[in-house]
Amino acid sequence: MASQAGSKTVKLKGAVSIFGVILAIIVVGRLVLGFDVALLLMFCGMFTTLVYCFCYKYTWEELFDKGVVPMVARAVGAILILLTVGPLIAVWMLSGTIPYLIYRGLQLLNPQTFLAAAFVICALSSTFTGTSWGTAATFGVAFIGIAQGLGVSLAAAAGAVVAGSYFGDKLSPVSDTTILAAAVARVEVVDHIRSMLWTTIPAFLISVGVYAWVGSQASGEIDMSKVGLILNGIRNTFKLSPMALIPPVVILILAYRRCPTLPVLWLAIVISIPLAMTQGADIPAIFKAMASGPKITTGLETLDRLLSRGGIASMTASTVVVFFAYLFAGQLECTGTFHTICAALREKFIGDSRGRLVMSTSLTGILTGLGTGNSYLSEIVPGTMYGDLFDEMNISRRVLSRTLEDSGTVIVPLIPWSAAGIYMSSVLEVPVLDYAPWAILCYLGFLTAWIYGFTGIGIWKADPSKTSKS
Repeated sequence: MASQAGSKTVKLKGAVSIFGVILAIIVVGRLVLGFDVALLLMFCGMFTTLVYCFCYKYTWEELFDKGVVPMVARAVGAILILLTVGPLIAVWMLSGTIPYLIYRGLQLLNPQTFLAAAFVICALSSTFTGTSWGTAATFGVAFIGIAQGLGVSLAAAAGAVVAGSYFGDKLSPVSDTTILAAAVARVEVVDHIRSMLWTTIPAFLISVGVYAWVGSQASGEIDMSKVGLILNGIRNTFKLSPMALIPPVVILILAYRRCPTLPVLWLAIVISIPLAMTQGADIPAIFKAMASGPKITTGLETLDRLLSRGGIASMTASTVVVFFAYLFAGQLECTGTFHTICAALREKFIGDSRGRLVMSTSLTGILTGLGTGNSYLSEIVPGTMYGDLFDEMNISRRVLSRTLEDSGTVIVPLIPWSAAGIYMSSVLEVPVLDYAPWAILCYLGFLTAWIYGFTGIGIWKADPSKTSKS
């Protein structure tokens, strides 16, 4: 691999050193200096370029044409979907689709099943909005207040909120991490989501069971004052109708029929525009919101923050992070750096074991998350490293994409120094280490993935036609 691109082979010691420096740049820059992730990734790209050009005698043309360009080309589909999701969320806010789902979800609260209901409602909200942070800032804050009145453990309540919030962040077709994991593994988003159901559904059911049992021990009555404020804010701002569910239903039906993701999202946008007009928005306002995000005023600040999101502009930061991550990842791939590390891992640990391959991929994602606190990198790094090895061992890349989410997306809120951990603990006012044991879905995913890997459950053979295209 390296011999085709440059005059020197990147050996194991050099490959590990390069990879180690990259992680050091990100860890120190993010955790110690507090620098922006995109900027740090740009510096990683500068570092790898200098190393390969001056130490290994590659030319910039080789690194760019054989590394950066192919890697970014593979990301174009994900970037287009990310940029489409922004306008889709914006028009779903204006059309009343997401407000309607929030309104009906909050009406499901029951004193005996409060924890389970909080988990399910947060899961529904995050699935349709694609945001874990927004869900925690609205539903989560309300549920913590209710938990205090019921005598429910705040740690358990916060854990249920975090787990539910990240259920959608992991599984939603409009979530950036879902789209990214599919792109890194080079599988269709719909296939990726179907694969994730194998680990997510068991984790979901176990979580509901635990929360139902713990919640049944609570005493007291639900204080609906905070929930009532949200319900009133939605009811006074939108015309609530089941018609608002047409766009998400269309997406679910077409996704089940395996239609291409991007055209399906475009169709959902077109269908949602007339619904937004019935809410009183005119065409110029709708298109402005699709570009820069809606400005919805309900009289409740926390609810306004959840509903006033979306637009192309909201996705630019995610796009920049993905682009710069692929800048250096492409160089590591074309020079054989990743290949060298994976070859050593296969020789020393993985062998021909599917279980050890899944575990290695999972642990790499978890360790990357622990080191960087960034869910994007915890998907991109192991996804790029192990992709070819999955092909060599004749394992479908759907297993790879699923493992990236199980060990990347949902792990970061359990890391106290990550942005997600800091945010969740601040919003919910519960320390990360307190709620982490109760965020059951966040760690059952990768444990289930390990079990599947060693038992062969859900470990499908590679599709030759799809592998050849990648």
